[in-house]
Amino acid sequence: MSGHSRVLQVTADTLHIESPAPSNVIFPNGSYGNLYNRDKTPVTTSAINGAQPNGEYTFRAPSPPHIHIPQTREEHNFVLPVPGNTGYSVGDEAILARVTAAQYSMIDTVDWRYELRRKAQSILTFLYLGPSSSARDLEALRTEGITLLLVIRNTMTAQASLLSGERVARQLGIESAAVDVAGNQELIAAFPRAAKIINDHLISSYHRLARENDTQTGRSTWGRVLVFCESGNERSAAVVAAYLMHMFGLDMVAAIQYVQSQRFCVAFDDGLKNLLQAYDDIMRARRTVTRGNSAAPHSIMVQPGKRRRHEVDDEDEDMDMGDGSDSTRFDDMDRFAGRSAFAPFLDAS
Repeated sequence: MSGHSRVLQVTADTLHIESPAPSNVIFPNGSYGNLYNRDKTPVTTSAINGAQPNGEYTFRAPSPPHIHIPQTREEHNFVLPVPGNTGYSVGDEAILARVTAAQYSMIDTVDWRYELRRKAQSILTFLYLGPSSSARDLEALRTEGITLLLVIRNTMTAQASLLSGERVARQLGIESAAVDVAGNQELIAAFPRAAKIINDHLISSYHRLARENDTQTGRSTWGRVLVFCESGNERSAAVVAAYLMHMFGLDMVAAIQYVQSQRFCVAFDDGLKNLLQAYDDIMRARRTVTRGNSAAPHSIMVQPGKRRRHEVDDEDEDMDMGDGSDSTRFDDMDRFAGRSAFAPFLDAS
């Protein structure tokens, strides 16, 4: 070897380096940061103090609680009430009342077969729900007397012209319409629009067919609408459930149960359930305002006197801090209504 360079060969046998033993407690993120036990697994100060977590830790954003839809009894029959205030004229509301009269459903899920998911089912006498394949079945559409194809589709799908009922509608000489949404969150704004499309078609069909003598022809329907999406189980099913809520005043649970009783394969995830629940709250508030306006049409609004500045400040302070009374405590407990009892930690000592 030269004097200027030296080569050192070290093998695994000649060199043995031991890592230092882990400390019992390490605070990498401050006094309240993550801790490490002897096995180098992250723990928390709660575990060090002898508290055992009752569930797994998660670092995602909190999600709304799961909405459970109870199974409907097989002997239970649904009877839909007469449609309420729909916002149409008196004459058109009378037409809708006649077209949508005597709507009921019997729970009959025993005869459901897996292959039926590819076909459309009659939710009401004038309203069908199915997948996109059912909107291409010309023979079935003629047999059922469908007069409107209503597709619920994504905006990207609409731009690509991948899902539409226009071609089939032209072949059969019927109408077609579409409700496009960028995502499921936009469905809540699309529910009233879809209901208006359905009702407008029923009213126009009634005016067109009323020239015939329905007593002689035995006509019992005045137009039939097929609502569909790719699967017929998600977006279109939510629109049909929202229509039941909009027209017949059903709540979210009853509407989902009604739709599922006719098309057993529908899939309402928690996102769709929360959208329908929010729409249910909107419809309830709207009906409450309508009843209030109709109950006191000639009531005189009394303008309250102007309050002093200190009165407003005192009220704001009471709302922010609470006055310690029972009413304040009970109002605060409303935030926990409907939550199941859950202890996040157990005493492991």
